[in-house]
Amino acid sequence: MAIQAAHGYSENNIGLGLGFGYGINPLLGGGGSSQDLIVDNACCGVGVNGSNGFCFDMQPQKLRQHPQHMQQQQLQHQQQRNQNLDSMPFSQSLALQAEKQRQEIDHYIISQNERLRLVLQEQRKQQLEVLLKKIEIKTSALLRQKDEEIAKATNRTMELEILLKKLEMESQAWQRIAQENEAMVFSLNNSLEQLKEKAFCCFNNGVEDAESCCDVEEEETEQNRVIGIGFGESNNNCNYTGAAETEQEQRSTKMVMVCKGCNSRDSCVLFLPCRHLCACRACEAFLDTCPVCLTPKKASIEALIF
Repeated sequence: MAIQAAHGYSENNIGLGLGFGYGINPLLGGGGSSQDLIVDNACCGVGVNGSNGFCFDMQPQKLRQHPQHMQQQQLQHQQQRNQNLDSMPFSQSLALQAEKQRQEIDHYIISQNERLRLVLQEQRKQQLEVLLKKIEIKTSALLRQKDEEIAKATNRTMELEILLKKLEMESQAWQRIAQENEAMVFSLNNSLEQLKEKAFCCFNNGVEDAESCCDVEEEETEQNRVIGIGFGESNNNCNYTGAAETEQEQRSTKMVMVCKGCNSRDSCVLFLPCRHLCACRACEAFLDTCPVCLTPKKASIEALIF
């Protein structure tokens, strides 16, 4: 503001056609103070004559040098002050610029860190998704394999249960067959005992009949001797008839015990289920049916007859 005022004052003075002393330095643009102007006004005089001419009152040399020295000091102070004024905004601008750059750098670093964090987060998310997909595939494969194993084990268990039931049924059937065979053997033993008893009874009856016939023959012989020779013929006919009956009984017994396959060997094999004692060992192997009733043979038992 002081510089602009000085410039305005000098321009006004120049426009008026005034003359100045040494108080104003044109190089500084009117940077002098009010004291300089007073000194200059005191040093120079303006006289107006009738011819409009300028008249200067010359001062001594000493008075001229003092204002110059003062002006130089003021110029130095002004320059220092201008330098200070110029230097203060420059340092402040440097500080502001540095602060601004630091803030920009911090903001850039923060933005880059945030961007890097987002990128890493996205990469981590993608890696987790890939890992989860792999785990899911492996898990599904393992589950499918385990399901197949469970299905196979279930089928195997069902097969074993069916086999167990079948074996139980077969076991029950064999037990039933064994019980039937035991009952059959028991009944056959009873039948054999009864046959033995009947055979023994028949044998005893035949012996008694033979003894009675002999006694009758002796008595008749004695009677014939007493009565006469004519009765001897009738006694001979009676003896002949008793012997024929005995032989016929023996033949019928042998015919019952003879094998119906070869008609030569004794029967010793019992056919089941008809229970006919009608074959020998040799013929039983070739017979599929009973020779007596033609019933299909299911089993056979060898009978021990003493």
